Amino acid sequence: MTKPIDALRSDLAGSGPPLFFPDPEVPAVFNFDQGLAAPETFPRDDLTRLAKLVLQRDGADVLDYFDPDTGYEELVFGYKGLREQIAQRIARQQGVDVGPRGVILTSGSVQGIALAINGYVNKGDIVVVEAASFPYALRFMDMAGADLRTVPVDDSGMDVDALEALLAIEGDRVKMVYTIPTFQTPTATEMPVARRRKLLDLARQHSFVIVEDNVYGDLRFAGEDLPTLMSMDDTGLVIQCGSFSKIVAPALRLGWIAGQPEAIAALAAVRQDLGVGQWLARVMTEYMAEGLLEPHLVDANKVYKAKAETAARALREHCGDYVRFREPQGSFYLWVEIDERIDWGTAARMAEREGIFFRPGERFMNDTGGRQFLRLAYSHVSEDVIREGLETLGGILRQCVRVAA
Repeated sequence: MTKPIDALRSDLAGSGPPLFFPDPEVPAVFNFDQGLAAPETFPRDDLTRLAKLVLQRDGADVLDYFDPDTGYEELVFGYKGLREQIAQRIARQQGVDVGPRGVILTSGSVQGIALAINGYVNKGDIVVVEAASFPYALRFMDMAGADLRTVPVDDSGMDVDALEALLAIEGDRVKMVYTIPTFQTPTATEMPVARRRKLLDLARQHSFVIVEDNVYGDLRFAGEDLPTLMSMDDTGLVIQCGSFSKIVAPALRLGWIAGQPEAIAALAAVRQDLGVGQWLARVMTEYMAEGLLEPHLVDANKVYKAKAETAARALREHCGDYVRFREPQGSFYLWVEIDERIDWGTAARMAEREGIFFRPGERFMNDTGGRQFLRLAYSHVSEDVIREGLETLGGILRQCVRVAA
């Protein structure tokens, strides 16, 4: 008898469902689930103009696999012109010279993380991550057969002392540390300079790769800029990813991962998808060359600041002491702890029936320690939706206060 197609899946495909997108029975009226750039910030006029410009100016080369003047290198690294622009920006802002061979263009930052894992992690190697972290990164680590270890996250990001204690036991078995030091996902915390310095010292002592996920680093709207791990590194052990999908528009699906050329060579060695599309890469090259990116970020961050402040006010007004959270200084999210007085299981089901969607805390961490969290993304929705949605959530929380025995 012929087997059904799902019986023929690989072990890997059978190890879990696709990641984490809601399938609501009711419309998502208040969609705080995904962290997406705000539609009102999309530079539609500039992208339309530049898409036409590069087609008319560069002709058929725009629609080919690679620029014939550069050659097959672009099948691995991507369009050289954009890599040069990114490398120049890294040099200006971080004081690090990686050059175009120190940058690989990717389909969003997620592919960059996957390339880093495939380029450096063997089965059984220890990879250390924050106890609450980006689920897709963790999934790639599992797929590579990594021995995944977690260290706590506190109000200052990754607990580097806990990492030091782990290294004292495991030593050279630790191959990689993946961290989001600036506006950590999901907690929105920031790692202070002293911790960053200690993390780099530990990498120097124990020879492990640091993958610095910096996709939210440009999205600061309050507080002081912090130096990146890459800017502080003198070992060449840090590789850093970024994404136009976060800072310009999601549908670009265009990111990068950068480091010293010797570090990026490992990623180039495992890439097999023939690179990113020439057309959008050339569009973003012109966007950067015309000096449009930095003013765009200034304007976009004003939008995110207003939305973050609206969300914080609405939580305080409507949810009161049933929630705890930090005022965000950047990125797209609030990490909200629900008070133990609330029957959160019941409240979450009621919220879903009202069309309120958010990312449950357990999607980011295996063990919540009995605490109740949600990640609330304010970036993609209007301030009116934020206010109304959180007012509705507050009413639900008040209905779900546990009755004392």
